Amino acid sequence: MAFKTYRRSLAALVVAAAVVCTPAASAQDYPTRPVKIVVASVAGSAPDVLARLIAEKLGAALGQPVIVDNKPGAGGVVGIDAVAKAAPDGYTLAIGHDGTMAINTIVYKSLPYDPATDFAAIAPLGLNEFVLLTNPATGVRTVKEMIAYAKARPGKVSYGSAGVGTPNHLFMEQLLKAADVSMTHIPYKGGAAAVADLVGGQTEFMLAGIAPALPHLKAGKLVAIAVTQPTRSKVLPDVPTVAETIPGFGMKTWFGLFAPAKTPPAIVQKLNAEVRKVLADKDVQDKLTAQGIVIETGDPATLAATVKSDIARYKALAPSIKLDSN
Repeated sequence: MAFKTYRRSLAALVVAAAVVCTPAASAQDYPTRPVKIVVASVAGSAPDVLARLIAEKLGAALGQPVIVDNKPGAGGVVGIDAVAKAAPDGYTLAIGHDGTMAINTIVYKSLPYDPATDFAAIAPLGLNEFVLLTNPATGVRTVKEMIAYAKARPGKVSYGSAGVGTPNHLFMEQLLKAADVSMTHIPYKGGAAAVADLVGGQTEFMLAGIAPALPHLKAGKLVAIAVTQPTRSKVLPDVPTVAETIPGFGMKTWFGLFAPAKTPPAIVQKLNAEVRKVLADKDVQDKLTAQGIVIETGDPATLAATVKSDIARYKALAPSIKLDSN
């Protein structure tokens, strides 16, 4: 009887040890198949550029392909929601930003995901530099000229954005408020379409990430008026900041890597360590800098805190921002 009791006790200990060791073992073996990074915007967008640069190096570090999957739609809701509902096993990740993880909480009355609780933050990735653009036909070259242009044409000037509630929409509304002018907002299904119509003259102004704007700037099809961040961009050093005309104005948008909530902490930590190594690679740094993306990384807790603080900030800001499409 004592021997049977011993065997049962030993079996129980083995099972308990297996339960305790399973997450560590799975994290140690992870990944055993391709990893997918969902980008909730179109190819060529700043999040897409960032994801593809990271994916190549991260795949080599993990020993498995890292695939970028574009799932645009509804201001990023479609793609981000797909990740929120994916299995929490480290094989489905997302590039999130202040638009999808904070601004959407004030744009949509009911989001299918909760940015603060439905995700495991992995790592901050960087900041996206924005540039105020115009079509050359406007003749506008400075912020002061843009203000004068809009005031001389009340109700007749428009600006495009990647969609209602996207960062370039909200940033532009805050800029117009600071400048004490108004323009008609024309939302598009993605930044690429908005930039294309700006080039075509269907709209007159737009705030866009530097990366998708660069080819058009180099070709002379668009004009850079100013950058929105507090300091000048290394990519466009001759372009002034908005703050040089409107003191105190400064806007920037961030990117982060996320996984579904309940992803094993060991996998989160492994991904964090590998992503930070990728971002420390000089080749990656040079390519991101050339695209107007400033690397700024850290631990998972830093990214999670950023999400929560931005949600609170935008909810406080919501009453003063026009969120409709006009």
